[in-house]
Amino acid sequence: AYVYVCVCQLLAPCLHMLPKEYMGLKDTEVRFRQRYLDLIVNDKARHTFILRSQAIQYLRNYLVEHGFLEVETPMMNPVAGGATAKPFITFHNQLNTSLFLRVAPELYLKQLVIGGLER
Repeated sequence: AYVYVCVCQLLAPCLHMLPKEYMGLKDTEVRFRQRYLDLIVNDKARHTFILRSQAIQYLRNYLVEHGFLEVETPMMNPVAGGATAKPFITFHNQLNTSLFLRVAPELYLKQLVIGGLER
């Protein structure tokens, strides 16, 4: 099925011009802060995203085929734990409590092994 356009009206004009093709986007700070712009003008960056996604998908499929289980562990904890690094502290408004960023996932993974999930 085809759709034929009779009238086309621009609803959101572009207020900032894209970098010129021959100049590219060279400023590293702009490339990382405005990733969408980097993906528009930089084919290599787009290819890197696609390649990374395919590699992660391949690895996940391989591990699933070999009986491994993907699990999620909490990132924020009510108590600081793990290594001796200085903890990152944040405040959760809804829970009205301070939380600490997880330093290492090993404690949760060890609990899974003890619970019988070895893979």
